[in-house]
Amino acid sequence: MSLSMDCYSDSFSRLATTNLKQNNSTSLEGKIVTDHLFVNNVRFLSMAAVIGLHTISGYGTVLNRNSMPQIFYYLIGPLKFGTIGFFLAAGFLFGERVDQTSPLRYFLRRLRNVFLPWCVWLSLWCSRRFFIDLSQGRQIDLPYVIDLYKVRALASAYWFVPNLIIALAILLICRRFLHDVRIGLVFLAATFFYSANIYGHWIAVVHSKAVFGFIFYLWLGAWSAWHFPDVERFIAKISAPIMIGLTLTALGFAIAESRLLMALGSVDPVNTLRLSNQIYSLMFVLAILKLKHAMWPRFVDVRKHTYGLYLLHTIVLGFFCLKLQPILLPLGAAPWWIIGTVTLLLIPALFASVYGISLLLVRILLRFPMLRWMVGIQTRKQPIKAERSPQFALVTVPRQP
Repeated sequence: MSLSMDCYSDSFSRLATTNLKQNNSTSLEGKIVTDHLFVNNVRFLSMAAVIGLHTISGYGTVLNRNSMPQIFYYLIGPLKFGTIGFFLAAGFLFGERVDQTSPLRYFLRRLRNVFLPWCVWLSLWCSRRFFIDLSQGRQIDLPYVIDLYKVRALASAYWFVPNLIIALAILLICRRFLHDVRIGLVFLAATFFYSANIYGHWIAVVHSKAVFGFIFYLWLGAWSAWHFPDVERFIAKISAPIMIGLTLTALGFAIAESRLLMALGSVDPVNTLRLSNQIYSLMFVLAILKLKHAMWPRFVDVRKHTYGLYLLHTIVLGFFCLKLQPILLPLGAAPWWIIGTVTLLLIPALFASVYGISLLLVRILLRFPMLRWMVGIQTRKQPIKAERSPQFALVTVPRQP
């Protein structure tokens, strides 16, 4: 997923699937805009997985039962592809666009469309906590404010944006060498270091503090964009049953490693950078590449809604968890089968509520041109030149007046 949601047109036109040959795009009144089907599939499924993952985690935190994490690993495991999926999708779009403008201009655009909305929503989220604490008579001083911002920026879902911005800055600094596979191997070595650190504990273990842990996947996404025909040919050689079998096998190893880390007393047994989870995430994204149809419902505009969903779902989920806490706390003393039944009923309902309300709020913000920037959408229409049209792209045809 590219967290930078570029607004290619103010009205969302119907998308028609077409097979386009490499560097063979046609022109309709000079206004064709290409959009990658598999990138949108990755972004939609990754965002749904992230919201589902945080819903399960939030529910488990509210329930506060020691035996629940063992159940959660089986629920969380299949959803752990989301973060790496986002970096791969962001890298793919980075690879297509980075040569179209200067590095400084590209980076400033990312700061405006990604980092600025992130700062605003983070501040609104923290402000709510300040008002609650003030109403309870707690003194608000500078160290408390700094600690709260640090926790919510680096130990919540909001950690992704600072990590992405740093990774983009590093790739832009190394722009001249990005086509060399050797620099990819350097980034991969950094990723493997964080994987080993899960067991070695040389530095902070949690993946949200792995500042250099995801650069490789951003680079790999860009490399895939530069060699997309080769990637497609490779995927085409793998049959769907084999791809599904490999993906499920990788998922099994990922869950097994989580249980091993739990037995070892790890502070983050579901760390995204577990080697087994990295393999599973890659296999899942490769499986998505084989899909030739859209996976998202018609009421979701992937490019316009995804970043807003990311920014808002944490705040919405926090509200729900606060309201559910008095109801769920007594459930912690119930037999395991009652807890399991209630969990299987409540988590889908909670996910649907969080996703639905977050989407509704995003759509409301998009109705006001002056507020669109708050969900990463540019307020002014800017023409986008289609430089390349990989196979299985989606073409947006402007509506005639």
